[in-house]
Amino acid sequence: MTRRLEKIETYVVLVAAMACCAMAVALLDQAVFPGVWPCLVLLVVAFLLQISATLVRGGDAEGSLSFIVHLAAGILFGAFWGGAITAVSTGLSQVVVRRERLKAAFNVSQRTLSLVSAVLVYQLLGGSLPPAFLQPGAVWTAQAVITEVLAFYAAALVYFAFNSVLVSGAVAISTGKPFGRVWATGFSWVLGYDIGASTLALVVSWVFLKFDGPDGFSKLAFLAIFAPLIAAKHVYAKLNTLQSLYDELDGAYEKLELNVREQLEMMVKSIEARDPYTSGHSRRVAALSRAIAADLGLEAKLVDEIENAALLHDVGKIHAEFAPLLSKEGRLTEEEWEIMKTHATKSAELVALFARFQGNVLDSVRWHHERWDGKGYPDGISGDAIPLGARIIMISDTIDAMSTDRPYRKALSFEKVVAELLKYRSIQFDPGLVDATVNSVTVRRMVSDKEFLAAQTTSIKSGPKVSTRPALRSQSSFWEGLRSSTGQP
Repeated sequence: MTRRLEKIETYVVLVAAMACCAMAVALLDQAVFPGVWPCLVLLVVAFLLQISATLVRGGDAEGSLSFIVHLAAGILFGAFWGGAITAVSTGLSQVVVRRERLKAAFNVSQRTLSLVSAVLVYQLLGGSLPPAFLQPGAVWTAQAVITEVLAFYAAALVYFAFNSVLVSGAVAISTGKPFGRVWATGFSWVLGYDIGASTLALVVSWVFLKFDGPDGFSKLAFLAIFAPLIAAKHVYAKLNTLQSLYDELDGAYEKLELNVREQLEMMVKSIEARDPYTSGHSRRVAALSRAIAADLGLEAKLVDEIENAALLHDVGKIHAEFAPLLSKEGRLTEEEWEIMKTHATKSAELVALFARFQGNVLDSVRWHHERWDGKGYPDGISGDAIPLGARIIMISDTIDAMSTDRPYRKALSFEKVVAELLKYRSIQFDPGLVDATVNSVTVRRMVSDKEFLAAQTTSIKSGPKVSTRPALRSQSSFWEGLRSSTGQP
């Protein structure tokens, strides 16, 4: 804990030093004092927005709409005075909410650094102070407007990049959470909306310039700027509510899928309990399939998917019609064999209930009895049209069947298993996979050493996360959800 505190203190000092350096650079740009009233009114608005900040998703940091006023101050008065307004308004808000000194210092520093950096980028890209096309009576030209608007959005992107990275770094250090996870949870989902909301900084600037007259009424009329800011805050509140609902949905979905996964594992155990000769068969096939897939150098995600498919390849045999067939001693009749052949599709139907097993896992389960020559079942596909996972499971399934005792014969040696694989190479099995399998030291040990094979068995992997959050959906989906949450048509 002490070491973590030292790290965060060092981090805050570093950010504060960077902010001071940025302000020094901005001061060299011959910053002209805009006047007491302009600075005061923007400072007050930013302060009020800051003290009404809300927690971002994840609960480790805060978010407010004060950035709109900060950006407006920056493009109106320049990097130095925009940074000064940002620093003072943020500092006052930290005092009012009684923020700890270290956190207060960090919040002031990171916001100031973000704002100054953004405005300097704006100027570097050709943006004028204040934006020429926003001034009363300005004559618009397409080139000038496009240049300044693009410069502004580039500055906004810089602002949010600095802000999100700096805050995520502080949260990651103080909580011990991975930086990427903190950034994705707290900031990635709302980044697009922040960039869009920054447009209001242009509106604020335009209203300020329009009502920046000599009489008191004009100056007071500037307070009309609260209207779009209140509207924006309402949208953000709805967005937070919507995201919280999606988070709750994700949690319920996780529990549901955990229950389904546990039920699938129970099915596998129930099937194998019916026949002592095949006890542990699915787990052995899964271990063999994983070994073959790993020897092929496949990526970890695909190896896990193939292992899951192998573990679930016979789960359809839980259906009642297979019970007498699994417990029967001796070979099946032709009619019984036709019934047994339906287990591949029934297994796929059960696996399809699990959203995370769509794709490779589902396809491998359905087609794990397809042959290289196209004479397999259920669909008679052949060659490379058969998913790689299904081809691997076909070989692993055959190896386990031959290398374990059956009512009608004893287990075969590894040499005889190899001979059978080579015999049906390019007929039943993928020739390349056969070559890789017979030369695999791991597979040879698994077949020869049953204790070693048993130690390799595993449970069903959870699979890749299926997200239901609108952060990964289209912007239109978000607005549809927002309209639904407000009851609008």
